[in-house]
Amino acid sequence: MNADRQYLCVKKLKGRDIVRVAAKHNLRELQAELGAGSHIDHTRIGLNQVMAGPDKAADVAAYADGLMRDAGVGNMRRDAVRGIEIIVSLPASSTIDRTAFFTDSLAWAQRFFAVPVLSAVIHLDEAAPHCHVLLLPLVDGRMVGSDLVGNKTRLQAMQASYFEQVGRRYGLTRPKARKRFNQAVRDKAASIAVSAIQSSPELLDRHGVESALLVLVRHDPEPLLAALGLSMPLPAKSSKSFVGIMTKPCKPEKPIGFKQQAKPIGFAHAVPSNNQTLSCVGFAPESPHLPEHESCPDAAITRCRDDLPSEYWDSELGEYRLPDEQPRQTRLG
Repeated sequence: MNADRQYLCVKKLKGRDIVRVAAKHNLRELQAELGAGSHIDHTRIGLNQVMAGPDKAADVAAYADGLMRDAGVGNMRRDAVRGIEIIVSLPASSTIDRTAFFTDSLAWAQRFFAVPVLSAVIHLDEAAPHCHVLLLPLVDGRMVGSDLVGNKTRLQAMQASYFEQVGRRYGLTRPKARKRFNQAVRDKAASIAVSAIQSSPELLDRHGVESALLVLVRHDPEPLLAALGLSMPLPAKSSKSFVGIMTKPCKPEKPIGFKQQAKPIGFAHAVPSNNQTLSCVGFAPESPHLPEHESCPDAAITRCRDDLPSEYWDSELGEYRLPDEQPRQTRLG
C-alpha cells in the first residue's frame, strides 16, 4: 500500500484575462518564471505533457471566449469567476504511474464538475509532478464559477469524491485537518527542532528536512540572510521605457454630449480610430485590487504555489497554510 497522501486543490480564477494568464503559466510561456532562482527546471520543460486543449495560451483563451459567445454569455463583471483550476499532485518520491493517475484525475474532474475542459497540462519540471486542469464554469448558458466551487461543505464533498474515485484506487490516504497551535507551542516546537539539529547535524541530510526548511525560509528569508551577513536581493527593474509607456496605444475618450449628433468637446467631428497612438496620461481607468497573478499578465507568478509540499495544503479551508500562519477569516464561495 502506498503511503502517499491525497493532494487536490481548486481555485477560482478572476480577471478579464485570467484564463490566458493561467494558460501561459501552465504552458510555460511566461519567460519571467524561467530565469535564475525559479523553481522550474528549464531543462525538463520538454517532459511536460499537454493532456487536453490547445498548446498555446492564446488559443486556450480563444476557445473559452468562443464557448461563452456561442452560449450567449454577455458582459461580465470585472471580478466575475472566469475559470476554475484544479491541481492534483504527487510527492516527488512517489512510484505511482503518473500518466495513469493524472488521466484518471482529469476524467474525475470532467465527471464531477460537468463543464468544458479548456486545458490540462502535466508538469514534470518541478520538484513534485502535478497536473493543472482549467475548466470553464459554463452551465446552461450561465457562468456559475462561485456556485461550482461552493462553500466548505462542497469542498469537503469534492475531496471525498476524489478520494473514492481516484485516490483510494492508487493507495493514497486522505490528508487530515491540520491542528491549530498557539504561539507558545510553536515556540517550543522550534526550540526542539533547533536543539535536535545542533546535537545531530546529520539530521539535515535526512529526506524531507531540506525541503521543509526551505518552505520556512521562503516564507520570511530576511532574518536568515541578516544572520548570515547577506542582503535581500533588489527587485528587478522594469524594462519598459518612458517613451514606450507614454506612447502606449489606448482607446480615445468617448464624446461628451447626450444627442446622437453631439460633437466631442475640443475635437473635430471625425473621431480618431482605436489604433491611433495617444498619450494615456490622465486617462488611466481605475482598477480594483486583484491578486498578484491577475494584476499583470506578464509578471512572474506562482499562482498555485505548487513548489510547496502537499502537507501544507489545508483541504478543510481550501488554502495553503505555513506553520506560523493563522487561518484567514474569509467565507468560501
